[in-house]
Amino acid sequence: MAASADQFFFIHLMKTAGTSFAFQLRENFAPHEIYPSKESDARKDNDVAGYVSLRRLLDLTPERRAEVRIFTGHFPFVASELLDLDLRRLTLLRHPVDRTVSVLKHFKRLTPRVEGLSLEEIYDDPWVFGHFIENHQAMMFSVTADDKPEAFGSSMTYWGTLMRMQAVGSPDGDMQDEVARLKEIAVTHAPRVDEERFARAKANLDRVDVIGFSERYGEFVDELRDRYGWWPTGLHVDKKVNRSPESWEVSDALRKRIEYDNAVDIEFYEYAQEVVARRARPHHVRPSHEGRTMNAGKRDLRTEIRARHPKLFAALVADAKVAAVYRGERSRFRGRGDALLRVLRLMCVSDAFLAQALYRAKARLQALGIPVLPWVAHRLAMMTAQVCIGDPVVMRPGVYIAHGQVVIDGFVEIHRGAVIFPWVTIGLRAGDVRGPTIGRDVHIGTGAKIIGPVKVHQGARIGANAVVVSDVAPDTTVIGAPARPTRAPTSLDGS
Repeated sequence: MAASADQFFFIHLMKTAGTSFAFQLRENFAPHEIYPSKESDARKDNDVAGYVSLRRLLDLTPERRAEVRIFTGHFPFVASELLDLDLRRLTLLRHPVDRTVSVLKHFKRLTPRVEGLSLEEIYDDPWVFGHFIENHQAMMFSVTADDKPEAFGSSMTYWGTLMRMQAVGSPDGDMQDEVARLKEIAVTHAPRVDEERFARAKANLDRVDVIGFSERYGEFVDELRDRYGWWPTGLHVDKKVNRSPESWEVSDALRKRIEYDNAVDIEFYEYAQEVVARRARPHHVRPSHEGRTMNAGKRDLRTEIRARHPKLFAALVADAKVAAVYRGERSRFRGRGDALLRVLRLMCVSDAFLAQALYRAKARLQALGIPVLPWVAHRLAMMTAQVCIGDPVVMRPGVYIAHGQVVIDGFVEIHRGAVIFPWVTIGLRAGDVRGPTIGRDVHIGTGAKIIGPVKVHQGARIGANAVVVSDVAPDTTVIGAPARPTRAPTSLDGS
């Protein structure tokens, strides 16, 4: 079960990896803690209205609202306000062109009425375009309570249910209410996202606690684990559902049309990226002429950094798993007790893992405000393996340091899956406190130096003794000083 006692609301936008996320929530919450729950909220076996019906959501009893830990569904942002609860909000976004292509494939695959049409013809369907495509993500964040928000909790379920109803003839009983709802949706026109609505969409997005991107789904999961203690023993992020893998050709002309028609959504997506980057970037401390001292600013900055450190046990377990994989040892743990034993064993047999564990302990002790002991942990890490990791460094769970002689300092962030070989320096340029950002699954070879506010993107490989002073593209190998991309095989550990 989740470590945090907060209540959450996941705003699930269509074709953004939200369905995969909703399924993976089942590994962290009990069934009754998730809305909608088949056991608690469905009226019959095939009832999926809870996931898309705002009316059904708002009709929940106070008792049911109180026991739900996370609300999910194809609802606009305003739904989270109408519940009148103290909620932490989450959402996933996707680049509008890729999202739209996936929407078109989804309709073609699952909707009998349009399965014989080309993607271009489906795109031209006014109802599909208005409700599911045109600036859809910005629109879902700009809808107000006066806009008939029931109509904009849109998903394939609406369309598919309507088709099934037409096939079986005149419905009766509970289905009559569903028909009336669908008719209301069918005649409701999605509002155009004008300047006022766009400003509202951005303001609402600013109120979302965790913003993720389907293209960087692993980072979204990492942040939830780090901040709220979810999935403490890990999560298989490559496990996806409800995908549109068909190879139907998407012409360049259609992509350009999508880009042109969704200019507002693209600007909204770019704004979301800026918000996430701003939240991840430490704020510069400037002297105040209004009584705020430099020392107070530094205290605020330290507090912000410490709040971003992962929980100690979850981080150690994730580190132990990746270390076990690279050491050729058993990496599947049988529970918390077994995980603890594996962590302790690695601390005994690997000086680098011991030093990494001491860094984790230092970060946790600092977050708790405990004096002296963080300094002792830091010194022990340097004495045992010559590993020096500075206070501003944020290291996500699941990083592998192969051996000692590693220096990392400055405002540095290292993501899950990174592998660091010995004699590596990740640090600063003179006069600049901003350090590198190391993406997921980056391998850094023996003796490499990564200097300054550069970004080493996911899957990159830094060759032995390379000196990196500029950004490295995803899945790219760089060698030399200064480092340059190469296609030749490179021995990262220097052997």
